[in-house]
Amino acid sequence: MNIEFKELLIRSFSLDVLEFTWEITNSTLDPHNFHWYVERSESPEGPWDPIAGPFSDRYIFLDNRVNLLDRWRQLYYRLKSESKSDATNVVYSSAATQGAEPDLIAKEIQLLEQTVWREFTGRKCWVFPVRSFGQYCPNCMDVGKGGTFRKLRSNCLTCYDTQWAGGYLDPMEIYIQFDPNPKASQQQGTGELQQSNTTARLGNFPLLKPRDIIVEAENRRWRVVQVASTQRLRHVVHQEITLHEIVKGDTEFALKIDVGVLRELEPSPTRNFSNPQNLEAAEDEDFVGSLKAYGHNPS
Repeated sequence: MNIEFKELLIRSFSLDVLEFTWEITNSTLDPHNFHWYVERSESPEGPWDPIAGPFSDRYIFLDNRVNLLDRWRQLYYRLKSESKSDATNVVYSSAATQGAEPDLIAKEIQLLEQTVWREFTGRKCWVFPVRSFGQYCPNCMDVGKGGTFRKLRSNCLTCYDTQWAGGYLDPMEIYIQFDPNPKASQQQGTGELQQSNTTARLGNFPLLKPRDIIVEAENRRWRVVQVASTQRLRHVVHQEITLHEIVKGDTEFALKIDVGVLRELEPSPTRNFSNPQNLEAAEDEDFVGSLKAYGHNPS
């Protein structure tokens, strides 16, 4: 058994520090028998960087090593509890970020929106959150002694032209509804420039920001240009995004996605491609039997 965390809360009225507080569930376990760690990331799915610990029986952490000047940066925190007697006994808390707490109406809206995108009108995609801080790229940035911290070259596969080593965080699976995109071309001295822009929408997770990368199942890759949100008491419940399609062959196409067997990938809701009254499409014999019991004759 291990300690479980609850009531994670992040608040601040300063640009120099974030206050992270939490509670633990009622238990007979002694908190002093566990090591606790605080981890931070720019994505709710990681990767996570340990920034404090080990400690025990503390319920507040002040993060004074954070830059809050970036308007779109969203920081996430979580706790790790590790038994002092058994290093394999590890428990992680859920991810928490600074933002308004949803009321019951906001939670219901989120549930309905996620159901609509996942089961009816959305398509499975992957989003790569762009890094906004970290280690400067050693391959394309002038970071040597007396360096100017300027970008020296483009098409860098170390930072993907973001200036930060790694470029992007781990991809997250999401469901998005895309609008049709108009096609446009422009003749230039070096050839034809083909442009494609569109709009799309999704629920409240994850919170997108400009320069994030979205990848469709057909390997169409989009850069987020603008994000507009619908809010309930300042809690985001819906996101409308403007997208710019990345030119094939650009550096962002080197970002890798591991989805297993591509043939088994189903980017659109499967319920939209099968007829439950068709015996060949219905794989559940009990379901077919129930149709017959109510007078239906699947054929």
